[in-house]
Amino acid sequence: NYGNPYTQNIDLRGFGQNAHKNLAIIVDGMRLNNIDSAPISLSAIPLDSIQKIEIIRGKGTTKYGNGAVSGVLKIITTRKAGGEINLSYASYDTFNSQFFARHAGDNLNIGLYGQYQNSQGSRRISPDSDEKDGSYNKNGGITLFYYPDDSLLLRANMNYSKYGIKYADPLTKEQFDKDPSQAGDSFSHQKRWDLYHNVGLTYFANNGLVTEINFGGNRNESEYINFANLLEGKGLYGNFNSQYKNDSYLAEIGGEIKQSQRTSSTAKAQVSEILLYLNGEKYFEDSTLNLGISAQRVINQQKGDGTYSTQENLIGGELGYNYQIHPLINLFASYSRTFVTPNVDWLLRIFAPLPNTLIEPATFDTFQIGSKAVFGIHELSGNIFYIHGNDEAYLGLNKITGIYDNQTLGETRRIGGELKFTTYFSQNLFSTLSYAYVDATMQGNEGYKGNTIPGVSKHTFIIGLNYLPIPNLNLGISYKYGSRAYDYNDYDNVLTKMPNYQSLNATLSYTLKDFEIYVFANNLTNHKNALVVGEYYPYEFETTFGGGVKYKF
Repeated sequence: NYGNPYTQNIDLRGFGQNAHKNLAIIVDGMRLNNIDSAPISLSAIPLDSIQKIEIIRGKGTTKYGNGAVSGVLKIITTRKAGGEINLSYASYDTFNSQFFARHAGDNLNIGLYGQYQNSQGSRRISPDSDEKDGSYNKNGGITLFYYPDDSLLLRANMNYSKYGIKYADPLTKEQFDKDPSQAGDSFSHQKRWDLYHNVGLTYFANNGLVTEINFGGNRNESEYINFANLLEGKGLYGNFNSQYKNDSYLAEIGGEIKQSQRTSSTAKAQVSEILLYLNGEKYFEDSTLNLGISAQRVINQQKGDGTYSTQENLIGGELGYNYQIHPLINLFASYSRTFVTPNVDWLLRIFAPLPNTLIEPATFDTFQIGSKAVFGIHELSGNIFYIHGNDEAYLGLNKITGIYDNQTLGETRRIGGELKFTTYFSQNLFSTLSYAYVDATMQGNEGYKGNTIPGVSKHTFIIGLNYLPIPNLNLGISYKYGSRAYDYNDYDNVLTKMPNYQSLNATLSYTLKDFEIYVFANNLTNHKNALVVGEYYPYEFETTFGGGVKYKF
């Protein structure tokens, strides 16, 4: 994301520069969505500590409220006793070290994880300097579960991450085509730290009622050193839910109160939210009907030389139906209404403290139908979707006002589909094939009607193959392709598109008792990849090699 490897922008269903604002990220029940416009630093969660990643689309939006438009990304860290140490070295003096360890007793389950990563980089930070665009990443976390008895679970978790990066300025198209590794005119030096914390309990009543309560918050600080630009943020939340389930139905009630705040040198912005929701599922012999409704109150405040405040009442919901036409074939359909409210960065305007009357809560109506089926050695799942949006925000030029600032696209429309096909040829050979298509267009009267939303690839294609020629030896090959998208600033759709994304990767690992030795190669075709935001930000534009060793205990 703009040359920063620690803030990956995960785009589900074509949201471009706002992709991360439309995705709820949950780690061990703790939500990590930032209060500002920066994407979540997923590098703060060492891969080796992760047991499961689940992506939910179209269901559960009422429960997670604001920002769960394109889906919910749930990450669960391992619960098993033991641990692992992972050390690796790769191109450009890239050193990576990870560890996690967990104790699992009768009443206490506690885990620790951490990571340190450092890279010299491949581009000089400026034409007059021999220094490369280096980076570092430090993070750590702890999760604790305590069972006083069979009816009560107490838990606490905390995650801290810090990174620093110097990256060279972007290049012109001519410079990028000639040599993407060359230095830009200057560089940016950014530092950031984030702290997330959560404590909670789950009570299991004798009648089958399960109640969960959580309290937590986060703090962060982001600074561009060479621009003397320091921003500080903090947030607090509390939530609860009670759920009852039997063979006939499920009923759930829940709510959340949270407040996010960010300050700059000239202004302070604050967003307060209150959410209450009801969810239910009714089970029939071969089908399930689910229904949810949510009410949300949002209060935006911007304070500087003056005070600006708005209040919104929002009603959302979801309706879904799943039908099992065969023990191995399911069909489903769903509708949901979700919202994305202005975050603190949208309120901290370039012209603060003037009120930003253009920014309203964005509303999205999502319709989808799909199926999941198993045919012998094959698994097939897919869906088609339609998303209608109103008041979707972006950073750019508004043709009506002539101001470059946080604006609204007005009405938007996304039509697309997703397909995944997995084949288990044998116990030691399987392949996966994934394809996603999305047509994202602007439909409002803000000056861009009919144009494609920039930064969105219409076609994304991924293929992977895993082969175990002998026990303990695993070969993995994967290829990803993303079609060319418009420059992130090109709402007129008149500029040269970004290069398509391509990456061919291979890994080879061998396991011997408690040790695993591995080597890997990324971007084997040496494809020149870049993000284009006015100019070209090169990334993954060269082949890189590396290897390492893991020890499990």
